[in-house]
Amino acid sequence: MAHLEALAPEVSLYPYSNGKRTGNRVKFPDTVAFSSMNKPSRFEGDITDLEVTGEIPRDINGTFYRVQPDHRYPPMFEDDIHFNGDGSVTAIRIKNGHADFKQRYVRTDKFVKEEEARRALFGRYRNPYTDNESVRGVIRTVSNTNITFWRGMLLASKEDGPPFAMDPISLETIGRYDFEGQITAPTFTAHPKFDPDTGEMLCFAYEAGSNGSDCGVDIISWTISPDGKKTEELAFKAPFAGMIHDCGVSKNYMVLPLTPLKMSLERLKAGGNKFAWDPNEDQVYGIVPRRGGKPEDVKWLRADNGFHGHVAGCYENDDGHVVFDLTVADGNVFFWFPPDGQKPDLPGRQRLSSPTCRWVFDPQAKTGTRVKASIEWTTNGEFSRIDDRYVTKKYEHFWQLKVDPTRPYDFAKCGPPAGGLFNCMAHYTWDADDEGKTGTEDVYFAGPTATFQEPVFIPKDGGKEGEGYLAALKNNLDELRNDVVIWDALNLAKGPLATLHLPLRLRLGFHGNFVDHREIEAWQERRAGELGPVQPAKEPLPWQKAFAANGVGNGQNGQNGHTNGHGVNGSS
Repeated sequence: MAHLEALAPEVSLYPYSNGKRTGNRVKFPDTVAFSSMNKPSRFEGDITDLEVTGEIPRDINGTFYRVQPDHRYPPMFEDDIHFNGDGSVTAIRIKNGHADFKQRYVRTDKFVKEEEARRALFGRYRNPYTDNESVRGVIRTVSNTNITFWRGMLLASKEDGPPFAMDPISLETIGRYDFEGQITAPTFTAHPKFDPDTGEMLCFAYEAGSNGSDCGVDIISWTISPDGKKTEELAFKAPFAGMIHDCGVSKNYMVLPLTPLKMSLERLKAGGNKFAWDPNEDQVYGIVPRRGGKPEDVKWLRADNGFHGHVAGCYENDDGHVVFDLTVADGNVFFWFPPDGQKPDLPGRQRLSSPTCRWVFDPQAKTGTRVKASIEWTTNGEFSRIDDRYVTKKYEHFWQLKVDPTRPYDFAKCGPPAGGLFNCMAHYTWDADDEGKTGTEDVYFAGPTATFQEPVFIPKDGGKEGEGYLAALKNNLDELRNDVVIWDALNLAKGPLATLHLPLRLRLGFHGNFVDHREIEAWQERRAGELGPVQPAKEPLPWQKAFAANGVGNGQNGQNGHTNGHGVNGSS
């Protein structure tokens, strides 16, 4: 019998018409967002003893966790974006010179509902008005942005919803986590920070006042003690409804970079994008007291338009001013969220520069004070990382993915570099004696057919700042396959100490962290004893309860209410 595809042109089988999915055929869109290194992986499994070139340092004993967006099912809309993929967590367990691989999806409420239906039910990125009617009232986060270790669990998070807890060994999803009922906001940051001296988690949420889809200006910041107790909570308002992706923490302050990517409820209700870039709006920095603050104590400092990248370090200098370092691009990095009425401008994005900017903020300055970066270091990179033992402290070293267009790139073999031409791994130092000066640069080039993903720092026992290892995924664009590369963190140019070869392709991920296995074991012992197992959320979120009671929730087609396997009315 002739094959069906031999009887009709392939175009007739393409399951998208006028940009929307039709029929039940499992096929992803023929778009850039679903091609090359970003073609869906959809893989779950284990690989014991990865092939290694070089030698893995024997003193590394822990797990490199990272998370990627990876659509489980073809999206409802043909022009869906990478950011909308389901969270899928990688664990690279390293011990005694060997490395094992494990990959699992985060079983969010969205994931479970779609797996039951065997198709996508949730629509555009962070737009519940485009969802299927059947999932009204269900939490729609995909937990695809960061994976952090906290009190014996992994927290998979995305800033549009609450985190989901996972087992650090098996990667099994435990359930939505609300800090034992202490945090019931609709959203939660993907970039919590951890004070190495106090053991506290510093975290926040934006668009936090209603259902997580109201495009509002409500922000909440929290401090969670090492024993898991909420000790600080401060609710306040932003100057405008924009994106706050990352944060910095010093001994006494949290700094929130408010990016002029603006939300619009009207645009959402019309089925459009959550965000639109505003080239005429300032970039703004919120200076938030860590202890005992009131809403009026939060200061908002303004600077000329710019797009915030990720934070390197943050600390207070001898003058009591807050030194805050991050990359800031000179235009819209998220070109797929253009200004209202305009089309996406990919060529414009490729012309942007992204220096590492050092800001020195006076926390006593009045709201509205205009500020300017004291240093703009032309590193031209993103995804900065530091030695996390120096969070809140003056630091010297940071690492960053670097874009170097002067290096050779084999376009014929690789095509466009998915996710950007991050073709170098770079190590930078600030001047140790003068915070107003830059220091050295140490760079490793991936080669003409490869790029890198965000690095993680692995400290040596008893080592000084920066003494240890750097690890990152390498994207072999010509082979559509990944490696994990390990360097001496203070000598990248010398080349890798070891390369772990994955026999498969992962998608481009966002963030990850390395966790020492002794820490995991210590918490396992406590969880098996006096603490008991991790407790997932037992109650629906407040907005879900309101929706169940009277249909008032997160929009016309709702932000869905499947809570730990049960709907808001107790239905499965």
